[in-house]
Amino acid sequence: MSDLRKAEAIAAARREIGRRIARFCTSLSPEEFERLLDRMAHIHWKYEVLPNLDFLFEEEDEEQRSRFFES
Repeated sequence: MSDLRKAEAIAAARREIGRRIARFCTSLSPEEFERLLDRMAHIHWKYEVLPNLDFLFEEEDEEQRSRFFES
């Protein structure tokens, strides 16, 4: 997986998680909240996004193969 895709997925997860938990984390300092967001976004990426990439790449490879053989 490209670093750009990973960075985009983590950034999207951070925004979504931050939006959802901001009201519950008012007692945290901004630095603590940022660290929490980083950790939660990386966990989300590791367990939710990364396992599904195999299927994504297989579909992309199959599309490329079918386009190649159709030509």
